[in-house]
Amino acid sequence: MSTLRLLALSFVTLVLVGCAHPIVITPELQSIDRSSVKPIDATVAYYITASDREKEVITPGGGGDKVKYYPYKELEPALQKVLNNLFRSVKRLDNPNDAGFLQSNDISYVFQPEIITNSNSDSAFTWPPTEFTVDLNCIAIDRSGKTVWQKRIAAKGEASFSEFKSDFSLSAKRATEIAFKQLQTELNAAPEFRR
Repeated sequence: MSTLRLLALSFVTLVLVGCAHPIVITPELQSIDRSSVKPIDATVAYYITASDREKEVITPGGGGDKVKYYPYKELEPALQKVLNNLFRSVKRLDNPNDAGFLQSNDISYVFQPEIITNSNSDSAFTWPPTEFTVDLNCIAIDRSGKTVWQKRIAAKGEASFSEFKSDFSLSAKRATEIAFKQLQTELNAAPEFRR
């Protein structure tokens, strides 16, 4: 009987340890406001590859578990919000070689993000990450295909157990909010878009 119990306990341990729990890393969009922005009279587009949009990422959580999420799909609304706060009009570009789309929509710049994330937890007993990092690299390409602007932003969000027990994604949301607010600040200050 003790062998059967040991096998059952081993099975339960395997099931419980190493799970990848889904979280959503989209920041609170209303926190990314346009109050400090000087609008730019230009139409822009952004481009995220189809494979990036569907890419699931798994990073460490606590207690030996992991968390999973879709960085590009979940952060696309934040990118749209930042660009809409700054520019007259924003379009989603599905094919970067679609010259007809770029011309007919009078696209001045195309923005392309690269997003790298990571997470960890100092807790051995709870799975949500207590720390989440975002490395956001964004480039802007003009009508001629030349890169006219590039910025890399690193952001870190933290959340303790007492904070995240009602929102398991809290450290991630804090990190992504910081990253996209900083992106907006950098774009607003960039002289390249105000010529």
